[in-house]
Amino acid sequence: MLTTKQISELLRVSEETVRRWIRTGELHAEQDGKGYLVDELALKRLVDEKSQIPGTAMNKILPIINDMFGPEAAKFAKSNLFDPLRQSMDQAVPNQETNSESIAEELAQLKRKKRRLELEHELKLLEIEEKIARLEQRMKQI
Repeated sequence: MLTTKQISELLRVSEETVRRWIRTGELHAEQDGKGYLVDELALKRLVDEKSQIPGTAMNKILPIINDMFGPEAAKFAKSNLFDPLRQSMDQAVPNQETNSESIAEELAQLKRKKRRLELEHELKLLEIEEKIARLEQRMKQI
C-alpha cells in the first residue's frame, strides 16, 4: 500500500493531483485516518489507463516506465510507442469508417466511465448519509 505522498513522488505529480484522482474515482484508495492508502495494482491500472490516452503528459509516464522497468524499457516505449503515436496523429488522416469506429468506441468508453463515476458518487453520498443518520441518532440519545 502506498500513501498519496509516495505516489506523488513516484509519478512526479502533486499530492493534490493524487487526491483529486481519488476523489473522482480514477484511483481507488482506502481511508487511513486523514490520509489515503492505495494498492499498487490500482496505481498500475491508473498508469496503464493514462499512458494509453493520446495527449497525456508522456514526460511524466516515461520516467515512471524508467523507474519501474529500467532505461531500456523507457527508450523502447518512447521510440516504439509514443513517437509513432504522435507521428500518426500529426500526419495520418483516418478514413471515415475508421474514424467513425474510433469515435463510437471512445464514446462508449466515456459513457461507461461516466456511469461508473455516477455510481461511485452515489455510493459515497450514501455512506455520508449513513454517517449523518448515526450522528443524528447519537444526538437524540444525549
